[in-house]
Amino acid sequence: MSEESLLVVESVTKRYGETLAVDAVSLRVGAGEVYALLGANGAGKSTLIRMVTGLAEPDSGNIVVCGEEMRRKPLAAKRRVGYLPEELYFYQRLTGREYLHLVAGLKGADEARVSEEVEFFELSAVEGKWVGGYSLGMRKKLGLAAAFVGSPSVLVLDEPLNGLDVEMMRKLRLRVEDERDAGRAFVVSSHVMSFVERVADRAGVMRAGRFVAEGSPAELRRLARMPDAPFEDVFFHLASRQ
Repeated sequence: MSEESLLVVESVTKRYGETLAVDAVSLRVGAGEVYALLGANGAGKSTLIRMVTGLAEPDSGNIVVCGEEMRRKPLAAKRRVGYLPEELYFYQRLTGREYLHLVAGLKGADEARVSEEVEFFELSAVEGKWVGGYSLGMRKKLGLAAAFVGSPSVLVLDEPLNGLDVEMMRKLRLRVEDERDAGRAFVVSSHVMSFVERVADRAGVMRAGRFVAEGSPAELRRLARMPDAPFEDVFFHLASRQ
């Protein structure tokens, strides 16, 4: 991992009415690092991800992507981010390739990069069909292709394994590891703890809008004093600590 931070989150806070969704959270993700964002539903992960990707603005604090402040230069910052949301929304009457062309154009990527992602995510058989007719697995692979197209510096993947078969899960894991080795930064949110432990360099456990534990998977095991337990048990122990 490089000492260069591609993503910097500085004391961000977000409220929705009376609900404090994210409470003064800070984190840094370096080039060549996979950071796993963990927590139960309602812990604040989705709100933090929405702020990191520029889809929600923090009430206070700052987010910097590759040196560009999200608040001051949102378009420049967003162009450096590839994002897979948990809930996928597509233009139903675009074909898969048309959708990827649209995303690639926004990122400044060329036709060759679109074709590479179509091949990697095994979309060739459906790329000419309307997205509205795609299965869950095909929609997830299209979303992943859109996130990776153009080789963004920072990739934010929210529940990337949902809808994938075992072969594609493994293929995605290897891709994440390869892209990390090439200097990309990742923020990954997943409930699949075996995947998290395998790919994450560091992980942060959120509860009630704050981090309650942070460190490498090995460090989290030591913190929980659970060296041999399944990582899922380690997570539940840390997430429930008072």
